[in-house]
Amino acid sequence: MLEREWPDWRFSREDLQRTPSVACGWTVEREELDRAKACALIHAAARKLQLPQVTAATACVYLHRFYMRHSLKEYHHYNIAATCLFFACKAEESLRRLDAFIPAIVHYASKGNRRAAPGTGEFDKWRAVILGAEVVLLEALCFDMVVEHPHAALVVLLERLALPRRAALLAWNFLADCMRLPLCLVHDAPTIAAAA
Repeated sequence: MLEREWPDWRFSREDLQRTPSVACGWTVEREELDRAKACALIHAAARKLQLPQVTAATACVYLHRFYMRHSLKEYHHYNIAATCLFFACKAEESLRRLDAFIPAIVHYASKGNRRAAPGTGEFDKWRAVILGAEVVLLEALCFDMVVEHPHAALVVLLERLALPRRAALLAWNFLADCMRLPLCLVHDAPTIAAAA
């Protein structure tokens, strides 16, 4: 586990080569792929649940931070993705009931092959996973739920530069895609916004 001073969430590129998952046998490429799949699940479920984009972005940041302290071998990426999104809903005050939340997660995690209506075994399994992992997530985050997003900095930059709408949309979409990568662990929000 990479120990850091709280609330230091900046890591070097070398740190990303020495994560708990890599220490457990994952390759860096496999870890990046699993993180990207987890973030794709977050974004798909967030769209289905009509959550604000900032909620999905917060969930992705939580996920990347979590896997700097825990291994993908220990915690499956879809379980943590679901937990991060559920917790981000609370942190960003865009609450959703588990009755609506879990069916959306199961639909996308199973690529549409399973359903999880309230009262079913599948629903109960996911409920236990999410609620059980929530405490582990909070501990891994050191109870630091504050996330500075590059989106606010991008808005300021776009206003200053007076770029055409198409360029602004491309930059915004670039930020959404960046959330799938652990860039938020290496660079601060204004730097990511400037790169967009």
